[in-house]
Amino acid sequence: MRGRLGNFDKKPSKNTNFLIVTPNPEIVVRAQHDQVLAKILNSANLSLPDGIGLAAAQKFLSLPAPKNKIAKVPVLLIEGLVVGFAVLFNDKWLTEDLNILKGRETFLDLMKLANMKEWRVFLLGGEGDEVSKTEKNLQKSLKGVKISSHQGPMLDEKGNPQTKEDILVEKEVIKKINTFNPHLLFVAFGAPKQEKWLNKWRDSLKIGGAMVVGGTFNYMAQKTALPPKWMEKLGLEWLWRLITEPKRAKRIIKAFPIFPLKVFWDRLAH
Repeated sequence: MRGRLGNFDKKPSKNTNFLIVTPNPEIVVRAQHDQVLAKILNSANLSLPDGIGLAAAQKFLSLPAPKNKIAKVPVLLIEGLVVGFAVLFNDKWLTEDLNILKGRETFLDLMKLANMKEWRVFLLGGEGDEVSKTEKNLQKSLKGVKISSHQGPMLDEKGNPQTKEDILVEKEVIKKINTFNPHLLFVAFGAPKQEKWLNKWRDSLKIGGAMVVGGTFNYMAQKTALPPKWMEKLGLEWLWRLITEPKRAKRIIKAFPIFPLKVFWDRLAH
């Protein structure tokens, strides 16, 4: 746990109010056209690269290439193929410069730390009963941490409540969070809703710090099975999510192939 979290073992104070984001290729593509999201990601206290595609992009961008446009095209194509094969067969080479930190694994690391320190943790978001089941499942093994949770309001893409009822739910949630005064707040509304919601309310929340966790509660509530280890090893978690959650197809396409194509064309242009 310490290997991934470093020296993050001090008690977060109410004056800390740090923000941890977990950009992946899909979120990076979205941020290219969403200046608000891009600003939030760039101003976060800690940004955890979540997705082997980011390590592949970093490696591809670091490789040498001629300045001559004509000679550059075949070189970049070859380098792209090399990096692509490395995703499947040599991920250690890819992660030499950029270590990938999965959001759900960091979430569990922080929960274990919170348990050891007997901190208060608030879980917010998820679909249906995901958050309540996540709380229940975590509390079975983590007896020291104090957990509170709430599904929260339904939000639009700007992170605002969708209905008048949701506005009331939002007020209730903020009051509940501040009364609980958690050391850690985990928000799972999905990108970019979770980032924008936190950006709007962060200064008003009595918390030690917050982290966006996307679909983590879905896994923690055991609504969706974790990908097989061999698929994780090969960087094929995106394929697993496509198989298990076909409704995410449009979002997954942004991670592959749109993200690598954008990286390729950007490097070719510069």
